[in-house]
Amino acid sequence: MPTLERSVPVCRHLARLWMDAEDITDDSTRSAALLVISELMTNAIIHTNSLSITSRLRKAGGWLLVEVQDEGGPVFVPHPRRAGYANEYGRGLALVARSVQALGTRLETDGGRTVWARVSLTGSRHAEGFQQYSPKDQRSSP
Repeated sequence: MPTLERSVPVCRHLARLWMDAEDITDDSTRSAALLVISELMTNAIIHTNSLSITSRLRKAGGWLLVEVQDEGGPVFVPHPRRAGYANEYGRGLALVARSVQALGTRLETDGGRTVWARVSLTGSRHAEGFQQYSPKDQRSSP
């Protein structure tokens, strides 16, 4: 998908269609997945030099895995942080982290980066925190 800001709502729309087709009806799951997609796509657009960003959704057991892969760029590894009350930016990943069971990043062998989140298909929230993987850990996918 082109790295244009208007790509974010298109990606959310496509995610809704996919969740409909997969019969994912839990409101908490859907809301968390859409929040993850919005935040991760926006971060990839703003913080990387990517010409192309890929978003993937897949079901695995009782989980919905959401991934956004960029082409890399500045040495910036996303992580949740606390933003001050007056800060306009900086809360997105912290919000995402509170809405998912696990959140992490994986550096790809081609220099790209995948940020992923694991969302319960039943809407339960027991976050395990932010996890970071290097290319050698790629086989141990979320």
